[in-house]
Amino acid sequence: MKIQCDVCEKAPATMICCADEAALCAKCDIEVHAANKLASKHQRIHLQSLSNKLPRCDICQDKTAFIFCVEDRALFCEDCDESIHLPGSLSANHQRFLATGIQVAMKSNCAKDDEKNSLGTT
Repeated sequence: MKIQCDVCEKAPATMICCADEAALCAKCDIEVHAANKLASKHQRIHLQSLSNKLPRCDICQDKTAFIFCVEDRALFCEDCDESIHLPGSLSANHQRFLATGIQVAMKSNCAKDDEKNSLGTT
């Protein structure tokens, strides 16, 4: 699963800009954040590539999990999610999110990383 760039809406995003709340591809990130000194200081988080092996459902252990339930702290396949979070039940109001399988890099400030790289320091 890939996240599409919010600016060009064509290329896959390689980072998230926290200030703009936008997913950006490498080209659009350079264009947007080179625009002015203030934009160049925005905190951005690198997106790492999607793992080919997505996690399995915590209940059936058979199908790929696509849904994360905050209250249950569990990953569910579509079938198990539907059977657990039945309409009208107490669990129907649980907060559930799409589990994309996309990891983020540990370093969270791309602007500082870019600065260090241009100065030749790490």
